[in-house]
Amino acid sequence: MENVLTEDKRTLKDSPDARFRFAMSKDGMKLGVSRYFPPNCGREPSAALIRKQLAEAGVDLPVDAAAADRVIKAIREGRPFTGITLVRGIPPQEPRHGSLIALGDLDYPVFPGDKFARYRRPKAARPGRTIDGRTLPAEKDFTPDDITVKAGDNVDWDPADDTFVSRAWGMARLAGGIIRVAPVARIADDRISVTGTLHHRDFQGRAVTPAKVEKELRDLGVAIDPDMNHLAARIRLARENGRPLADEILVEGSYPVPGRNGWLEYLVSTRKAAGMEKNCGRMDFRDRGVHPMVKPGQAIVRYHHPTGGEGGIDIYGKTIPPHAGCEAPVTLGENVALLDDGVTYQARAEGVVTVDRDRISVSKCLVIPGNVDYNSGNVTVERGSVKVAGSIQAGFSVSAPVHVIVEGAIESATVTAGGMVTAGGGILMPDGGQISAGGDVMANFAVNADIRAGGDVTIANEISNSTIHCRGRLVAVSGKGAIHGGRIVTRKGAVVNEIGSELGVKTVICVDTDHPEDEALREQRAKITQSIRKIDAALGTDPPELILLRTPDAKRRAVAEVLGHRATLAKQRRSITDQIRRLSDARRREMEEVTITARVEVHPGVTVRFGKVFRHIARRCRSPILYWDFASRDIGIR
Repeated sequence: MENVLTEDKRTLKDSPDARFRFAMSKDGMKLGVSRYFPPNCGREPSAALIRKQLAEAGVDLPVDAAAADRVIKAIREGRPFTGITLVRGIPPQEPRHGSLIALGDLDYPVFPGDKFARYRRPKAARPGRTIDGRTLPAEKDFTPDDITVKAGDNVDWDPADDTFVSRAWGMARLAGGIIRVAPVARIADDRISVTGTLHHRDFQGRAVTPAKVEKELRDLGVAIDPDMNHLAARIRLARENGRPLADEILVEGSYPVPGRNGWLEYLVSTRKAAGMEKNCGRMDFRDRGVHPMVKPGQAIVRYHHPTGGEGGIDIYGKTIPPHAGCEAPVTLGENVALLDDGVTYQARAEGVVTVDRDRISVSKCLVIPGNVDYNSGNVTVERGSVKVAGSIQAGFSVSAPVHVIVEGAIESATVTAGGMVTAGGGILMPDGGQISAGGDVMANFAVNADIRAGGDVTIANEISNSTIHCRGRLVAVSGKGAIHGGRIVTRKGAVVNEIGSELGVKTVICVDTDHPEDEALREQRAKITQSIRKIDAALGTDPPELILLRTPDAKRRAVAEVLGHRATLAKQRRSITDQIRRLSDARRREMEEVTITARVEVHPGVTVRFGKVFRHIARRCRSPILYWDFASRDIGIR
């Protein structure tokens, strides 16, 4: 500090009032009291006296009133008063561009009413001034630029403090001069659930709590209660991981449970058709007794009418009506009668009870007491079914026009049945073999299997690297129910627990609604096309008039007959093409009723095909239902 005001001894002695000596910093930007002289019967020290003596010293800048009060208080209490700045110079104002300043970390969400960004107006350069009147120029000199930012979706502008205020729970986004808040919570199209990304804190570091999430859901109109414990656990996990959790279910209603279709209940006490599940979750098909023998007059099956189902509820608390079940068609097969009650079916002869699709029959059956091996040789029957008490060993074959029932395993063997094939111990085909069934195929597991079924294929546990073609559904839900590798082609979809594996084993599952007649029509069209091409190669593709004009008279009649045949072939090809197109549309519409359901998950690496359309699964899907969307001609997931 250097002196700004210096009193000589005579002035100090002659003044009755308290006197202050002031000092100013070398840069002229600060001024304070350096010494104090008590009053001589004059006025006591005061802030007003300080301002008066500063004015007398030629200081015209404002005095800091609080600082003056601190100086007076220090003098009265006998404490040091130097170092307290009474007057400050005016610093130069540096120019600055207009800008938008985030008022927190916008990688985290904002909530309704939060001021999350401030518009800072541009400022031009302005010189400063020292206490002693010197001008201080700004270090930079440029014309500042302004920016234009408008409030977009879910954002309000507060002109009082130039801030942007959120109207929603979401993430702040700036694009194209428009600042908006993208909502975190997303309501599903079916209004069953609300999903969103969960953070453990907001943009200002305040904790996100389940109660805060619940409030935002209520503001969206959600009427059902969210699972607060679940929300707390997921927020805690986000905090522990240090990153948000995407696509979290915030609240979820319930889907309607469709009514059960009409179904058949076996009344044979010794039947084992459903199998028994062990404690480990695997099915023991040896205890099934898939087709128990019955006697004449014995009640074998009872029909149960469909149920109405259970209603669901959406997030707004509205009830979603279920679809009622449908009556199941039941056809009387051989040796079966329907009793007067209209629901009980009775055997008319001794035999094996079979239910092939909707047909109930009692048929004769050939029983092999042990394995099909060198002791028995290949087994072929012209009528009825075959029941093998042991296994069918590799290299052997069993053929029956009705059913083949194997209590053990089918090991790289060839099995042909006009109806059902069951393998209580599973299907294992490392060295080839094939199962061909006109009806259903049921087994405990299938490894490297080749299965062709006219009905459903039901595998309790693992399906590994197998090729399966079935005209019905693939069902694998009672045990592990997992498909790992291979190719599955069904006509009526699939219900399984798991598709693919964490190792990314290539797994393909297809829905193909083509009929044998479709391929026959294509082959017929190809033959016709080949015949037309042969004629064109011989006669050319010019109009018939030109071809006949250049044909010698001796051959003209024969060529005319060939051209007439070509016209007939072309007409037939157009007719077949139209028929194929109509059938293709019908097949695609048929696919709308077909779904592929994985009750647990589908792993990345799985390929799903509906007709000719493929979809490669790139990320894990939890409990998805894949279906054919006829409107978009694509595979959908819900």
